[in-house]
Amino acid sequence: MISGSDRDRGILTTDDRDYLIGRKNLGTGSERNARNRIRDRTRNGLYDFEHLTTELAKKDVSQIATKDGTADEQIFNGAEYAIAFLFKLCQYAPDNETYTTDELFREVLRNGIEKALVDGHTVLDFKLDIKYGSPRDAQIGLHKKIRRGDAITLAELREALRNNYLDDTFRFEPVDRHGLPMCVDPGDPFSYDDHGSYPNR
Repeated sequence: MISGSDRDRGILTTDDRDYLIGRKNLGTGSERNARNRIRDRTRNGLYDFEHLTTELAKKDVSQIATKDGTADEQIFNGAEYAIAFLFKLCQYAPDNETYTTDELFREVLRNGIEKALVDGHTVLDFKLDIKYGSPRDAQIGLHKKIRRGDAITLAELREALRNNYLDDTFRFEPVDRHGLPMCVDPGDPFSYDDHGSYPNR
């Protein structure tokens, strides 16, 4: 948890936080009222970001973002949870013919950045490739592609290197138009042995 539940009120009160983390038990009627109150405060808190973005003085924003002359790590950890909640909102918004969860999240992020830019500036380019799921399943799928000899994309290779899907037993060689390593002699089958693209296992 970023900070204790006893800090000053934000969107949630201390009692709201205690209820959400299980430190406060409520009866059925009180719990219903608490959940409704939290939903209303969350909606109104999100609406307030319009005023924080457009009206809060730059010096105030600067003081929120910094601590002892450097970026306030706790604040930016909190900002990560704000983005996490935004993504969760998009997940629970029903898909339709216009957008999916990922497309809605991408659109909200792009529009949000646009709203934060100074006058006369606009988003000139925006690319956000989102892929998530079980790393183990992704690793198995990539290994299968390599063993079949299927081509892998640069994005897949970046993902594999970033998540350590491949160990030092994997070697990649440039291939010719026939799919053979360029340093292999097609007439010498023994030359294939030294240029496997994946471990024999």
